[in-house]
Amino acid sequence: MTGAASGLGLAIARRLAADGARVVLADLNPAGAAVAKELGGLFVHADLAQRPDCRALADAALAQSGTVHILINNAGFQHIAPIADFPEDVWEHMQAVMLTAPFLLTRYLWPAMQANRWGRIVNISSIHGLVVPRCTRLAILLRSMD
Repeated sequence: MTGAASGLGLAIARRLAADGARVVLADLNPAGAAVAKELGGLFVHADLAQRPDCRALADAALAQSGTVHILINNAGFQHIAPIADFPEDVWEHMQAVMLTAPFLLTRYLWPAMQANRWGRIVNISSIHGLVVPRCTRLAILLRSMD
């Protein structure tokens, strides 16, 4: 479970643990260690923008119980700025955390799920994945009137 130290990720991790799942919590926020201890799970401090951290997370999850049944890609963050002001390094970091990391974790854990002949992968997005902010809609509308 990525992004498990707070918010929705924390709520999902708590529910899974309450339902009997052995949970592996991953987050950049070290507060996840206390949550993992509370839930009887494992905490992996991971910067999901870094491929080696994604690999280490997958390896730790597999080492804990020999397999993985559910992967929940929940980690993410938001940065809002007009495109002209949007920093390229922030864009690249967002892509690494929210697109590349879920791909890598799925790739690394897929063989275990195939061996089990069962598995679930859940990719979570915020509402911003479904809607365009009002300022962007206005900009598109104004631009279309040129």
